[in-house]
Amino acid sequence: MNYYNEIKNELISNEAYKKVKDYSKNKNDLKTYYNVGKLLSEAGKHYGEGIIK
Repeated sequence: MNYYNEIKNELISNEAYKKVKDYSKNKNDLKTYYNVGKLLSEAGKHYGEGIIK
């Protein structure tokens, strides 16, 4: 058993897992903020409709 290679593989695997997890988290953040922006834009289109009646 080559301990150096085993340790190296464990560390590389861990880094790859963290990057995938970060990508997924960032993708979810982007999707959330996009949807919030979209809702704010829609709300802005209707702003003032009920003010002057």
